[in-house]
Amino acid sequence: MYEYSDIEIQLGKTYFYRLKQVDYNGAYEYSQVIEVEFSVPQEFSLAQNYPNPFNPTTTLSFGLPVESNITLSVYNSLGELVRVVAQGTLQAGTHNMNFEAVDLPSGIYMYTLNAKGSDGVEFTQTAK
Repeated sequence: MYEYSDIEIQLGKTYFYRLKQVDYNGAYEYSQVIEVEFSVPQEFSLAQNYPNPFNPTTTLSFGLPVESNITLSVYNSLGELVRVVAQGTLQAGTHNMNFEAVDLPSGIYMYTLNAKGSDGVEFTQTAK
């Protein structure tokens, strides 16, 4: 598996990527070109966390169609607030937040995204 983080992307643009494999003898070969379009989500969304199940970390992902004031919270199976993972104003786009549960007991947890867009639209969704 290969992984690369391109930290200089801009929403609304298309990027092209390929791998270069270099052999021990110096010979090389390029992979097929992959096209990736980074666009602003068209609607609010909350994705399933991954990995799931997790131990001890997972990624919580969500999409914002406009700049929004958000709160991303995690609750235990009794409905008690365990942790606020993210809070504040975020730009439109797809966001990934890491949730560290090293100090929490094993169990089922729910996470809720509350968002109020700069256009006045409010969104709330919960996932397990």
